[in-house]
Amino acid sequence: MRNILSIAFLHLKSLFKSPSAIVMMFIMPIMFSLIFGGIGSEGSSRNKPVVLMVAQSDESNSRIIELLSSNGQYTWRNVDEKQARESVESQEAIAAVIIAESAVESYDSGKPLFQLVAQRKTQEYLALKSYVEGVGRTVIQTLEMSPEQDALAFKAILEKAAAREPLEISSRVIQKEESKTGSVGMLAIGFTIMFMMFGISGAASTILDEKIGGTWQRLLTSPTTKVQVMTGYLFSYFLMGAIQLIVLMIVMYLIYGSKWGNLFYFVPFAALVIITIVGFGLMMASIVKTRQQASALSAVLIVSTCMLGGVYWPIEIVPEFMQQIAKAVPQSWMITGFREIVSGSLYLPALRNSTLVLLVFSLLFFTIGLKKMKYD
Repeated sequence: MRNILSIAFLHLKSLFKSPSAIVMMFIMPIMFSLIFGGIGSEGSSRNKPVVLMVAQSDESNSRIIELLSSNGQYTWRNVDEKQARESVESQEAIAAVIIAESAVESYDSGKPLFQLVAQRKTQEYLALKSYVEGVGRTVIQTLEMSPEQDALAFKAILEKAAAREPLEISSRVIQKEESKTGSVGMLAIGFTIMFMMFGISGAASTILDEKIGGTWQRLLTSPTTKVQVMTGYLFSYFLMGAIQLIVLMIVMYLIYGSKWGNLFYFVPFAALVIITIVGFGLMMASIVKTRQQASALSAVLIVSTCMLGGVYWPIEIVPEFMQQIAKAVPQSWMITGFREIVSGSLYLPALRNSTLVLLVFSLLFFTIGLKKMKYD
């Protein structure tokens, strides 16, 4: 054990002497998190997205408008259809909801109750679309409850529904200011994962240089065994990732007040994430012949899989088939697990699945890396 720790700390000390390693481990993820975190926090304090409503002057439509506008996440405005289309086209509003002239007649004829007009499918639009569909289902169910779709009964039921307080959702754990600190924290974690992969992959690739320089051979001819040498190196990479994550957590807490959820869950899951990344770095170092090849291949794989896995943007906004493909990369499971912990929801099936999948990825990476590693 003493030999392993000596190798680990000596190798870790040599890694921290490199200015490029310092930049990759700390400066880059902190800068990215500050830039994108600043954008996210500024966006949370902006005015609410504007949604326009177009409806004929009708008592039933008035109740539908009340139902729609009960969502306080948007600024709702009543305009005519021409003005609505012009405002959406000029991006003054994210969308316009055109309500049918008569809900009863639309229901009887099978025509849609709402028509959404948007210039592009942004994340805000997709959230609005889901909400409007929910209101539409409420109106249709109200019509179905009305005896023979009686207009007066329909208005009476809809009036009661519109008069109710907006739905309040409570959970077992409530995170205050989740939209600000939680989103910034997830951005920081995402960029930390990416630069941790770059840093640890680059550090693992130093084995190739040490083989050329003779350091690797001298270590193997010393009283230490191959297992001790490899364990020492891998432990140094783990410590490198842990230090990187801890430093970024402290910086994000001091600047944005980011919360990291329950540490009882966060610490072991973060350790598993670092182990998976260490396995990835070992695999990359074992399947290439030069450090230049390792850098080029790592750059392509890390950037592409981070984009696919939800580091740069939420997986939920990409098409369904892309969400299915994302399950094939470890970053998506890392983000999913961290999101459950940081948000405080702690949905155990999601945490369990993320943990199991990352264990499989770790086993796969280490198996390939250790089998392909040449010790001569």
